[in-house]
Amino acid sequence: MFKRFFYRRALNAALRELDIQPSTLNPAFRDEVVAMGLRESLSPKEAAMEVLSVVFPGLNLVERLSSLAVIRQWRRSSGVRESRFQRALAGGLPDLQSTAFPDK
Repeated sequence: MFKRFFYRRALNAALRELDIQPSTLNPAFRDEVVAMGLRESLSPKEAAMEVLSVVFPGLNLVERLSSLAVIRQWRRSSGVRESRFQRALAGGLPDLQSTAFPDK
C-alpha cells in the first residue's frame, strides 16, 4: 500500500523534472504506468522515461530539448539503467490499454 503511494510520488517528481505535468496525463494511464513500474522493478525515473517516449511527439522544441538534457543527466548519474534507456528509445509501453492524455 505504502509502496505504491511512494512510487507514485517519486514518479510524479520525475515527470515534473521532465517538464511533464502529471495532472495533464490520463489518470488511468498513470495508474497503469505505476503498476507496470512496480511489476517490472523500474525506478520512478525509468518509468518517467517510458512515459516521455509516449508523449515526446506532442512536445514543442524547447520541452524536447530540456527533457533530453534531464535524461542525459540521469544517465550520467546512473539514475537509469542502460537497458531501460534503450527500451524507452525503442518506444516502450506497448501493453498499456489507456491513452496518455484524456479524451477532449
